[in-house]
Amino acid sequence: MMNPLFTLTTLLVLGASATNQAAVPEITESLRQQYGGLYLQNVVLFRALPASTDPIQWNVYARDAYRPGQLVRTIATLNGVSWTTTPNGAGEDLLERNPPKTLDLNRVKIDSAQALEVAKKAAALSQVTISKAGYQLAANDTNGVPEWGIELLDPTGYEIGFCVISAETGALVHQSWTPKTASTAKKSQPETEGEIAAKKVKKGVRKAWNWTEDAGKTTGSFFKELFKGN
Repeated sequence: MMNPLFTLTTLLVLGASATNQAAVPEITESLRQQYGGLYLQNVVLFRALPASTDPIQWNVYARDAYRPGQLVRTIATLNGVSWTTTPNGAGEDLLERNPPKTLDLNRVKIDSAQALEVAKKAAALSQVTISKAGYQLAANDTNGVPEWGIELLDPTGYEIGFCVISAETGALVHQSWTPKTASTAKKSQPETEGEIAAKKVKKGVRKAWNWTEDAGKTTGSFFKELFKGN
């Protein structure tokens, strides 16, 4: 297990024993070397699609430093024991909703693998069995704390749970569980105001983390020029 004190800016390549775990920390220095420090200062989202194993590919979104309102996207792919990054889109419509704050990567102390362990413990306490997990790393829009949003799916791809975990402390900030086997029968007693309010909170949190991707736009050579030398 990777030392939890490692931040996103500390590593470029791990040894062979850590080839396929804790992906995000190993990506950042590669991004810095290819696109410069200004790119990292503008990163708003790391995202990996649901999988049954540790992700070997991540989408990274950053604000375009020279084109207000636009984003640039790069794909980080695990090749052997190192990560390579490739431009993969730029424009206003890469995400349906843009995260409101940039990520302070120096505050990220909990990597993706550690965050998943927190989510697994919460799932066990809720008697939920998970098969796949998808990851998102973004800053809390109120206090700027970096947080992991983790989608938890069953073998059919149905989302049975969603957890938000502080990437700074590892604390479980939010959890909601909607197993497919949950009863849909009408309750004999109406929901209390507290139950209704709690349900609204859960729905609101999940909606806030729904960064929907567009088909994407091609970049051309300008992507490297944006951040080169910074």
